[in-house]
Amino acid sequence: MLALLVPLTGLVVGCNEQAPTAQVRGLPDFSALVAANNDSVVNVRAIVPLPAMSDDAQSDKAPSKDDKNLDEFFRQFFGFNGQTPPADGGSGQTAPPAPPKPESSSGSGFVLSSDGYILTNEHVVDGASEVFVRLLDGREFRAKVRGIDVPGDIALLKIDAKGLRPVKLGNSDLVKPGQWAVAIGSPFGFDHSVTAGVISAKGRSLPDEADQRYVPFLQTDVAINPGSSGGPLFNVNGAVVGINSQIFTESGGYNGLSFAIPINYAMQVVDQLKRFGKVERGFLGVQIQSVDRAMASALGLDRPTGALITGFIAASPAEKSDLQPGDVILSANGEPITESSDLPQVIGVLPPDSDVKLRVLTQGKQHTVVVRLGTLPTDAPAQVQSMKSHDLIINDYGLLLTEEAHQIRIKAVAPNGPAAKAGLSAQDILLTFNQRPLDSLAAAEAAFNAARKDAPNAVLIRRGDQQHFLALSAQPD
Repeated sequence: MLALLVPLTGLVVGCNEQAPTAQVRGLPDFSALVAANNDSVVNVRAIVPLPAMSDDAQSDKAPSKDDKNLDEFFRQFFGFNGQTPPADGGSGQTAPPAPPKPESSSGSGFVLSSDGYILTNEHVVDGASEVFVRLLDGREFRAKVRGIDVPGDIALLKIDAKGLRPVKLGNSDLVKPGQWAVAIGSPFGFDHSVTAGVISAKGRSLPDEADQRYVPFLQTDVAINPGSSGGPLFNVNGAVVGINSQIFTESGGYNGLSFAIPINYAMQVVDQLKRFGKVERGFLGVQIQSVDRAMASALGLDRPTGALITGFIAASPAEKSDLQPGDVILSANGEPITESSDLPQVIGVLPPDSDVKLRVLTQGKQHTVVVRLGTLPTDAPAQVQSMKSHDLIINDYGLLLTEEAHQIRIKAVAPNGPAAKAGLSAQDILLTFNQRPLDSLAAAEAAFNAARKDAPNAVLIRRGDQQHFLALSAQPD
């Protein structure tokens, strides 16, 4: 009998089989990319003035531990305690306190045009009295801030220079997770540092960044640190696909999560800054929440998706439209709304006075609603207007309800009951139950009597000045 031994590192290929094609071959060499683009990347230095300190505040300031240590240093090595030493060796006079020096912060940027337009992050130049741009060859120019956009975290600078080499702009819409990406910037002041990684995801919304909910961030694992902000993110073809902007960290340093503003989004902002000096965004005026598994079941969806409308900003385009609380927006102008955070990103890039076509689910049926957008206010209100809306005990759900001025208020919630487990609390106002308005105890009783016993029920509540939906089951999981 003939035995065939095959090394573990080899492949056994049958007579009718073909060896699989390797999907990744080798590692890229980015040196040519860096050499071609290094002189298009700049250092941005912002001078931020310190608030003036009054004479009284200076005189009343108690010496710190560091001040005392410094005095001891002078005493040991120079023979006087931080005082101006007299020429005749007599007692010195205390030197007047030096005026506070302005703070200087450093970031990165890149050349947009040969005549001196520079792009960086807004937070790099925030509060600056002066801004300077330093090129690869060491030349430094005073920059003018031609425009800023706080929600987009973008600043457009202009320096008096000619013959600069602009970057090549890519198409961030074509970026795919898994593709290589390269960053050049000035982390911690180390100019023209190069790091590389991959695109991790697209269309990210950052937690706790309400001002930037309109930016569909690119997530990467490219190492980004303080000073890298505003620098370019390149693809392997040497084209800029993003502006490095933020990191997600608990330590203050890089933790493998960095975020870049897509260049397509950024250039829309730049176009408006050049033409108008400011950025105007479309405004719909809805309050929304995500749809989880229980709420999807309650609304008749086969999976969690879309943006669930919980209310409207008063006098907004949405409030004047055919949209209703309880509607689920599934797409906007053909763009799928998978998460509620997708909707602001789609609406935010549309111009005011344009029409947006929304695909909406209302009481289990899909239809289209067209809304003419307004202009996003600079101080868009967070509060929403209420819905167009004795005691009652609901034993099946552990609720005690009361009617006040045609509103149904929860007076008490049974501990560990279905309502408590769903997140309902005393003082909550019940607005709808399975999209049926609750404007009286009779309406509430009828709605609860018709409740689904084998599936969650969608309850719209108002708590404080916010409205949101909860999924209420008679027998929660």
